[in-house]
Amino acid sequence: MVEIRALAMETVRETAERESLDSDEDGDRRGRGGGTTTRITRPRVRIMGRWCRFSPLMRSWWARVLFLLCAATMVIVVGVVVYRNALSNKRKELELKCENRKEVFQSEVDNNLGASFVILGLVTSVPNVVQTTWMAFTDQTLFLRPHVKSLVYCLRVLRDQRAAVEKQYNGSFIMTTPNNVSYPVTPADEYAPVVLLSKDVTTYLLDLYNYTILQSSIIQARDTGNFSLSAPYKQDNIWRMGSFLPHYGDIDPTTLTTVDARRANCVGYVVTVLNVEEVFGAVVSRFKDSDLDISAIAHVESSLGLNLYYNCSADANPCAAKFYGNSTKPRMSLEVSVPFLYGTQDLELRCWYNYNVRLKVLRDMIAWPLLMLAVVVFCTVAVYLVLKRMSTAEKDVDEREKINVKLREAKIKAEAADTAKSSFLATVSHEIRTPMNGVIGMTNLLMGTDLTPQQLEYVKIAQASGNALVALISDVLDLSKIEAGRMEIETVPFDMREEVDNILSLFEEKLHQKKLEISALVHDCVPQWLYGDPGRLRQVLINLVGNAIKFTKQGSIFLCVRLVDPHFYETIPPPSSQRFLELMDPTQKLLGSEPELIDSQPDVSLKGAVAVRSQLFRMRYPQMAPPRLSMKPGPLSTSACVAQWRDWKPVGGLGLDEVTLVVSIEDTGIGIPKFMQQRLFEPFVQADSSTSREYGGTGIGLSICQKLVRLTRGDIVVDSEEGEGSVFKFSLVLPTTGQRGDLQKLSFAMTRTPSGFGDERIRGIRVLLVDANPVRQEVAATYLRRVGALIEYAEGVDMALGLLTRSSGPALQAVIIDLQGIDHNSSIQLVQRLKQSTAKSIPVLGLSIPPDSALQTQLQESGYSHIVHKPLRCTTLISGLLQVLGMQVTNPSRKPNTNAEMLAGKRLLVVDDNMVNRRVASSMLQRYGATVVTVTGGKQAINAVKKQDSDKPFDMILMDIQMPEMDGYEATQLIRRWEVDKCEQCRALEKIEYEYMELKECAHHRIPIVAVTADVMKGTHEMCFSAGMDDYIPKPLDQKQLQLLLQRFLDHRLVNAPGSSAK
Repeated sequence: MVEIRALAMETVRETAERESLDSDEDGDRRGRGGGTTTRITRPRVRIMGRWCRFSPLMRSWWARVLFLLCAATMVIVVGVVVYRNALSNKRKELELKCENRKEVFQSEVDNNLGASFVILGLVTSVPNVVQTTWMAFTDQTLFLRPHVKSLVYCLRVLRDQRAAVEKQYNGSFIMTTPNNVSYPVTPADEYAPVVLLSKDVTTYLLDLYNYTILQSSIIQARDTGNFSLSAPYKQDNIWRMGSFLPHYGDIDPTTLTTVDARRANCVGYVVTVLNVEEVFGAVVSRFKDSDLDISAIAHVESSLGLNLYYNCSADANPCAAKFYGNSTKPRMSLEVSVPFLYGTQDLELRCWYNYNVRLKVLRDMIAWPLLMLAVVVFCTVAVYLVLKRMSTAEKDVDEREKINVKLREAKIKAEAADTAKSSFLATVSHEIRTPMNGVIGMTNLLMGTDLTPQQLEYVKIAQASGNALVALISDVLDLSKIEAGRMEIETVPFDMREEVDNILSLFEEKLHQKKLEISALVHDCVPQWLYGDPGRLRQVLINLVGNAIKFTKQGSIFLCVRLVDPHFYETIPPPSSQRFLELMDPTQKLLGSEPELIDSQPDVSLKGAVAVRSQLFRMRYPQMAPPRLSMKPGPLSTSACVAQWRDWKPVGGLGLDEVTLVVSIEDTGIGIPKFMQQRLFEPFVQADSSTSREYGGTGIGLSICQKLVRLTRGDIVVDSEEGEGSVFKFSLVLPTTGQRGDLQKLSFAMTRTPSGFGDERIRGIRVLLVDANPVRQEVAATYLRRVGALIEYAEGVDMALGLLTRSSGPALQAVIIDLQGIDHNSSIQLVQRLKQSTAKSIPVLGLSIPPDSALQTQLQESGYSHIVHKPLRCTTLISGLLQVLGMQVTNPSRKPNTNAEMLAGKRLLVVDDNMVNRRVASSMLQRYGATVVTVTGGKQAINAVKKQDSDKPFDMILMDIQMPEMDGYEATQLIRRWEVDKCEQCRALEKIEYEYMELKECAHHRIPIVAVTADVMKGTHEMCFSAGMDDYIPKPLDQKQLQLLLQRFLDHRLVNAPGSSAK
């Protein structure tokens, strides 16, 4: 009960105390806060039976102090333990190093003193060793003791034996002072004179026994019978130690068991002088411890009386004689001593670090934790970055997966869009070309009939409009194919000069309308036959020449073809770079000067030895191509420049497999601003928005030209000044030799090349060219040189008359006057004066753009035999020259159909769903003498083939591709299947050899099938050939292409026909 009451009283008291504290706290809070009733609970703790409250600040303070004290104590304790452990480890490390050096020192001394035992064996085995034998033996054993130079033998001599020994060795026993002054030995109980010497010892009969520093060692060696080592001594400022090995003669070693026996039988000593300072230096040099210093000390007994010699105090016993090491131990360094006994000498090796060890240990203690902390921090950061990177990578993978999904979807859509685009283009091309085939075909047929001039003009306009529309469609398709990477370049033989002449003939009517002059010049070194794609080259030239004509209101257009020397290929940039085209047209220094082809800076597009070779080669042969001629007045139209053109030839000939040509088209048109020249080759871009309104055009021609040229490993650039005209230049890399089948192509091309005007009637005729412009004069001269004419030049009327009326020299047979080079009055005056001054009539041929009728009449009345209208071509010039010379020339106004019997007896089937196309094709084929049968679709074609008469079979089928119900592909496949089923040989082969394979085509009775379609997209050829067709011709039907196809058919050279030479 008492305990319960006490506990209750205590509980009541505690409750009162808590309430009192709470009331005090509330009063304080009300006094401070103006009566606020917010209650703040403070932490309480029971101390000494009472509840106490502490503020958060007080609680934080003592907890932090306690924590810091505990942490500091722990750090100090750990630091002290680690510090002491580190010092202990450092001392053990030093002791180990010092012990190691002691062992090495002992081993080194053993190696050097090993010769003493070898010499002892010599003395024992040969009792009476003479000096020469001793000398030879010591020399031969010198390599065994690199640090022992002095090796002698001392004879043990007692007092009563001295006189006899001195008499025997013919000398007196001597000793030397430190200054090497000799003096006689005073009488003593025992002596040890040197009687056998090595090379470096010169003191004979030197008594070593009576040297205080050596005597104790000699006595120890004699009495113990063991090797003994003397105290160190200085000789020639080098610390040395003497070693003594006793010699007892041939006495049985078992009898030398007592000191008296050894003392009585000792006859001499083998003495070596060890360079102890050098030995220690060699030992120390083996170790690369720059922070370790060593000293060697010998402990010498004070009874020897050498304390003064070693600078020791008189009462020092033993005396510490330091014979190696001069460095002083730092104050706070760590030092260890390793005492050891070697022979009879007490030695001590002292080692210490030459830095403050305690400071270094303390620094290492701090450095290692910091390093570890840095490593931990680095690893933590690295792990964090790796984890973060992994997280980012996972996100990237997810994002990339999403992107890939989107890309795959976009790819599928793009492929679908590309397929749709190709299909759309093919459909549009087919739908437009199909009616255009009727328009152009009918106009071609109409032009072959008798028409009035007005009707003929209308037909030509309609045909030109149709051709323009077809050209626009072809440009759009070409751009689409190039951008899709589906453009293919052919490799067939062609004549560059013929292609250029044909290009000029295409623009004849436009040039006559605008009164423009156009000239073309192909250098004589350009090979006649090259391999490439003449159709694409023609497309580029037509575009560039057409633009030049379109944007030139007056003046001239000049086309120039040059050859690049093949031996410059390794010293210049490739033809596909603009730098190549810049090098072709160098800057002219002065009027008529040589072209400057080299600039002062090396060519940065070449590297190393090639660049050096480039500079040297160009300095020796500065003209890598003929200079570009120009019709404009300037340095490129002078007589000197034309002479350089005419005289230029490749350095090493034309023996390579390919050549590089540079073609330039110059005009005197409106020019192109500089800021537009970079964008000029972008699709649908023209120099000015007003250009398309004034001149027309879509702006895709130049883009197609650039892409076509780059497909031939070339490039195209433009150089233009606004208001002064433009120069377009492009390069071509063309082979000079072809591949398989090119011989047939070349022979076929040569049969159609119009070279008949250059017959022997022109060869050797001397012609005078009169023209004030040397470039225009060179154009006509080039054509005349091709046919073998001899040419002389005159730039004015007086010069021409002088050549025509000369009394000596070969006579001139014809005169050609360019009416654009000389004004009309002067030209008429020249002809009239020519008639007056020469007795013989010389024919005069004029060259001019079409003059008006009055001027034409005036020129003919003045004496011009004939006027050849420009553009000047080889055929027109030679034809005119033959005409003025009175030679027969066949040049009808309308070429007759010489192929009317080409297909005589042939029966052809035309398959097309369009009535106009059937009519055009049948009419064109009937002009060649063929019998034509037409049907309207694939099913009708199959029925016609199956129902054909055996005596009147079809010789060829022209099959349209896109037809309703059954297209041309399916019809062709069914026809080929019918041929196999009908052929007995093919059926037999199917049963024997093709049991598991079905024959698709018959090789015995095959009807040639040619695809005729307006679809010209890439892939159509392959689809046609895979379906079983033999060749391909596009719509609209062109007379020339049709003739070439028929010629291949007659020669059995259809492209996909079995056994064809063109396959």
